[in-house]
Amino acid sequence: MKLSQQQLQFFETFGYLHFPGLMKEEVGWIIEDFETIFANSGQVHDGTQRSCIVPFIDQQERLCTLLDHPSIDGLISSILGEDFNYLGGDGNYYTGDTRWHSDGFHTIGKYLKVAFYLDPLTANTGCLRVIPGSHRPDLEGWQARQAREASELWGISQLEVPHAALETQPGDVVAFNHNLMHSSFGGDTARRMFTINCCARCETPVEIEELENFVAGGARFWKDQMHSEIMRSTASPSRMRHLEQVMAHEGHLPALSAKARQEMAEPARG
Repeated sequence: MKLSQQQLQFFETFGYLHFPGLMKEEVGWIIEDFETIFANSGQVHDGTQRSCIVPFIDQQERLCTLLDHPSIDGLISSILGEDFNYLGGDGNYYTGDTRWHSDGFHTIGKYLKVAFYLDPLTANTGCLRVIPGSHRPDLEGWQARQAREASELWGISQLEVPHAALETQPGDVVAFNHNLMHSSFGGDTARRMFTINCCARCETPVEIEELENFVAGGARFWKDQMHSEIMRSTASPSRMRHLEQVMAHEGHLPALSAKARQEMAEPARG
């Protein structure tokens, strides 16, 4: 699958794309593997707070193959290039509301999140909400990125901030720029979703520095490497090209993770 020029232009302008039913045929085994990973993790999701596993698809050999799936590879390659970097991802049971936020604000390089939804979600039951265009660094000073302060700034609730609500069914996929402001409101205590994070291959020293800064963020999850041994040992040559640059620039992560273990009571939950 390759994205059309119109889809690419929409993504560049608004920062996201929604693909209803993209993984509908595979969603049965995907849910099975999702549940297996959590069952094997020892985590018990009690609904009081988000449960999170990082990296996620790396935990099951079959889920690792999502990086090889023609639809997922085609989607990511269309946006980032065929030699994109795989940066891991998280698997989650979400609880309650998630306030407006972005997954960073990169002015160097291009960083993409691909999110897989495993439950029916509507505007009233916790679907993803996005502020179109809020990913763009050229819109410097646009106060939409301060949506968490909606009450103080504009006298409205966070829910009333103008946005697009992306209602989903199991098997739907949403791709969005890491910079994009997003949130979720009204959801229950066990919403299932997992992600694949990627970036364009780095070509310049400043892009490499940005990549290494991103890798350093993995320390809060107490991880010494960005990919699992399962992901690496089962990788075909075509998949390995999505791993190799990250592997070459994660040497600083073990020391940072060791420091985090000393300072944190438990790994981060997102």
